[in-house]
Amino acid sequence: MEKNIITLIAASALFLSLPPFCSCSQAQDTGVFEYKEIHLPEKETDLNRNLHLNNLDIDWGLWGHHVSNVLPKHPVDDVFAWNDGYRDSEQFCFTSDRLFSYLETYIKENFGEDKPQRFAILPNDNSLVCQCQHCKELGNTAQNASPAVFDMLRRIAQRFPKHLFFTSYYLTTRNTPDIDLPENTGVLVSAMDYPLCSATTAQEKDFEALLKTWKEKVKHVYVWDYINNFDDYFTPFPVFTIMQRRFQLYRRNGVSGIFLNGSGTEYSTFSRLKTYVLGQLLQDPDRDWRELVREGCRDYYPMTGDVIAGFIFEQETWTAEQARQLPLYGGMEEATKSYLPEKAFNRFYEQLTSLKPQTKGNEQKDIRMMCRALALTRLELQRLHGQLEDTPTLTASLKEMAEQGVKVYSEACWFIESYIKEYNEMKAHREQTRQKDLLLNARLTPLTALDPEYSDISILTDGLLGLPSNYHCGQMISSATPALRLAIPPTEGLKRLRISLTKNIIFHIDLPQQVILSDGHRELARNTPAPLPDNPNRSVVEFDIPANSSGTFILTFVRNQDERTMAIDEIEGY
Repeated sequence: MEKNIITLIAASALFLSLPPFCSCSQAQDTGVFEYKEIHLPEKETDLNRNLHLNNLDIDWGLWGHHVSNVLPKHPVDDVFAWNDGYRDSEQFCFTSDRLFSYLETYIKENFGEDKPQRFAILPNDNSLVCQCQHCKELGNTAQNASPAVFDMLRRIAQRFPKHLFFTSYYLTTRNTPDIDLPENTGVLVSAMDYPLCSATTAQEKDFEALLKTWKEKVKHVYVWDYINNFDDYFTPFPVFTIMQRRFQLYRRNGVSGIFLNGSGTEYSTFSRLKTYVLGQLLQDPDRDWRELVREGCRDYYPMTGDVIAGFIFEQETWTAEQARQLPLYGGMEEATKSYLPEKAFNRFYEQLTSLKPQTKGNEQKDIRMMCRALALTRLELQRLHGQLEDTPTLTASLKEMAEQGVKVYSEACWFIESYIKEYNEMKAHREQTRQKDLLLNARLTPLTALDPEYSDISILTDGLLGLPSNYHCGQMISSATPALRLAIPPTEGLKRLRISLTKNIIFHIDLPQQVILSDGHRELARNTPAPLPDNPNRSVVEFDIPANSSGTFILTFVRNQDERTMAIDEIEGY
């Protein structure tokens, strides 16, 4: 789960003149910042252009960890990092003259030398650092690639003085340069360590100090910041209060560009309003964002705008009162504690649904899509509270979303169709077992420490299977080493245990190597979990209770040490 990225400048100077390195097909009116991008679906629309927002597909000749794009089909080996006695193609040698030559050729042939353009010169997204003799002489260590990277940045910036070249504050390039860099260089600073929160945090002061440090080293400091929960694009995510405050902080600390990482081309709720309001604030961080919301709602939603604006104001106020860090990767339980007032949301959803038949044209199209997306939030709230009565209506609404071409609801490409299928399976399983499960709502006792983020052990006996495709939904994740031990209380009539487990290798969540049943004195049985034939992401382990055994039973889940965690889903007794 990648969770890392980036910042502003004094308003008066930039209001006087355009920055000299703006390539800017669509950023002629720069406002406070020379570079402003909002990575949402509207980035290809007239709205984006009217707000003078940038677009990485247009304004960058090389973006992200893509130095490999400049290489020919069969590059010379010395462009790659020297690692443990061989050339490792997973990383680059930034003192390589041949790599410099490839960069030079790529820029000359594709962009020329006169029309300003931006280029990101970043190591690949891993922790490898070239240890060749030349790189080490410049100062590279096993963890620090900054000396060689900054040397390459200096060389290529001097070669193309009209272009603008960036590296990043990230992984192996977290050290500031020891050399003087040309004015056409900059840094992309990740704001991942600066939590999204309405209250002042200790990390805020640290981030300000970081920005000031970089501003002393390079002229152009860009911040990469975040405006979505990347595990749930559909649940409304309040960022206006928080982002206005951050924009003002960035301006005070000399940041000259901001990239707001959102859902990209994927649908996310309120994305048009976010683009409009944040786009205006990027030009003037002191504007009243509430009035901007009202303006946007009047223009886009003549019938439903008052209801939408009212909910946004209520959610933003409630979120500020909680003063909690907003999760960039989180599920519904975290949302209801930090940014989603349940009663306000349910009221908003019902009002919006009731107004939907009265809408027309583009508003009708937008509100229909919004209601379908918000069905996911309703389903998750129902799952969280074990109330699944409206499931058929809501899953049908969500299915329409997929039929309209919106297939996923998260950065990790969690599929709507998989969610619906697993949700229906969860409901069917509860209906089949709720009258039979002797451990329903039983209080299990953890005998080893639980992971802080997954300390609610009650989800293991709530009668609801988790959704394997989404690790936030109903599973208890554990990194216990070497094993997790849970005690099952004495239960009259208990003859068999059924343990449901899930796996998600993408997130390094695997099945336990062994599940062991004991009575506290002796081992009774053990089982090796295996994926179900019809579902490779779920496993079921069953134990028959010996006739002469009673009292408290202990389940031991032995973790696969090659993976970070394991997931226990549901424990049932019959």
